Order: sequence, then structure tokens, then C-alpha cells
Amino acid sequence: MTDILSEEDLNKVKKNFITNSIFGQKLINGLSADKKREVNIDYFLSHIKNFNLQKKENWEEKINYKKYIESIPENIQEKLKNETEIIIKNKNCIEPYCKKQIKIITPINIFKKIGFHHKLVKLESSYYDLFGFIYNNDEIVGYVCCGKRSNNVYKNIYVVICKKYQKDFYEKKNKKLSIINEIVEDIGFYEKETYNDYLKHYRNQIYSFVLDILLEHKSIKNIVCIGDEEGGNLLQLFLVDVINNRSEYNVKMADDFSYYLFTHNTAMLSTETFFNDLINYLGGNINSMITCFEGKNDAYDSWDVDEAKKNKYNIILIGKHDI
Repeated sequence: MTDILSEEDLNKVKKNFITNSIFGQKLINGLSADKKREVNIDYFLSHIKNFNLQKKENWEEKINYKKYIESIPENIQEKLKNETEIIIKNKNCIEPYCKKQIKIITPINIFKKIGFHHKLVKLESSYYDLFGFIYNNDEIVGYVCCGKRSNNVYKNIYVVICKKYQKDFYEKKNKKLSIINEIVEDIGFYEKETYNDYLKHYRNQIYSFVLDILLEHKSIKNIVCIGDEEGGNLLQLFLVDVINNRSEYNVKMADDFSYYLFTHNTAMLSTETFFNDLINYLGGNINSMITCFEGKNDAYDSWDVDEAKKNKYNIILIGKHDI
């Protein structure tokens, strides 16, 4: 392992590995404890609530790293074979007009980046197995897990991002529309920083986890995206991206494979055309995209709710939840 990282960096990664393992185990234990048979608003909110509960814990002060450090396997490099990186190039497009290529990150590079990989340690609970954390720089902002049935067969991939808007987000009233086409032709988006953030920090991470799971587990039927505040905008982009590029990555999926999106207190940062296209991609099912607000707050006010409902957007107002 020392030929991959310096001793200082190696110790930092090992420390992250321990923190992430304990954080992740408690996260999915909490999800399992809250699991209900019926799929309702609380079912989605539990993912956000449990993630935020673990984020509030000061793990750095609570963990005896010396106790855990000896349990880390020495043959990490062997366990995470340095596979060749996969580049999905959108082969049907003509240069220089092709969409931005997707880079699938190798397991060893994921481990170096975030200090965790599911091939090193299996974090599992009664209803969920954790496959990875989503990072923005050095901060965990989400995770990817699989929901399993009683026979331990996976059915759902859950992609969860909880990322708050910056404090001055709603103070900037004039949001300029940009037409962007790196992932899909001519997306109308009002926050180019969010879009660029998706391309730089999130796109390759999420694709790497999701494709890894889809290649390994043919039983997967659904990708369920759950986003809090700006996390919802990032996952709107991911869903449009992954559905549009479905023919480009070589994964055989069931004919009835489905996608779902639940957002919480997420502002409307895309044009109506974007959302109409997204609803069509999701099969026109009103329950495939649920847009949820804690009362008529700033996020709610950013939407033309009457027009949204006319276009079959499922807009829901809820009471206060401890998330």
C-alpha cells in the first residue's frame, strides 16, 4: 500500500476508513430501524433524517483509532485490484459536439479519494447494504446503498445527497438562465455553479458506484434518488444524465427497470421543458417524481406550483420533521 500513498496520506486514508465504516454502519442500522412496509413520505425522509443525525455526531472525538487501526487489512492493493479506468465516450456524437464523457473511477482510486470501498468491508443491516459515500471535497454529502429483500436479493439502488444551499442562495433573486449541453442537448438551468459542481464533484462518483452495482447484481429493478435542498438539483441532473446515456454503458437491465426521484426543500433551478422531459423519461408516472416542501418556504416559492401540478408534478406540503 505504501507504493500508492505516502505514510502521512496512508494514515489519513486509514483514519477516514475507520470513521466511514462506523458512520456507515450506524447510518444503515438507523435506516433499518425506521423501515416500514409502505412507501410513503416518511419512507423517503428517513434517508435524509438518518444521514443528518449521523452527520451531527462528532466522530473524530469519539473513536479510538488505535483500537481499530490494526484491523485494517495490509493487502488493500490486492483486494482493490487496480483495474483500468473506463471512459464512456458517447460514441454516437460527432466531435466537438459530443456530450462530456463519463469516467468510471477504479476501486483503488475511490479508496484513495474517500477512504472507503465496499470490497474491503461489507456494511449491512436488516434491510440495507452500504456501497459507498458521496463526497464533495473532504465532506461526506451523501451515500449509495442497496435495499434488500428477505432472501438478501437486491431490488433498489438508493442514491442520497443532502446538500444545503449556501446562506445567500435565496438572496440572489436574479438567476440567469444558461443553456448547457455537456450531458444532454440544451438543458435550461438557472444555476450554472450547481451544474458545474455536478460535473466536477458528483457525476463520475455516482456513476462509478451505480454501474459497479448494476454490473454485479442483475436483480436490481429501480434507481431511487433522494435529495435534500441542492442535493435534489444534483440528482435531477443525474437522472436526466443516466437515462439519456443508458445506451452508452454496456449494462443489461430489465425491461421494467424504473427510476424515481424524491426531493425535499429543493428550489426549481431548471426550465419547465427540463422537468417535462424528466417526467417523460420516468414514464409519465406522477409518483415517480415527488417534490416535497416543509410548508410554503423559499424553495416552494421558487416554483410555479399551479403550472407544475398541471404538468403532472407531484407537489406535496408537509409539516415539520426533525431532519
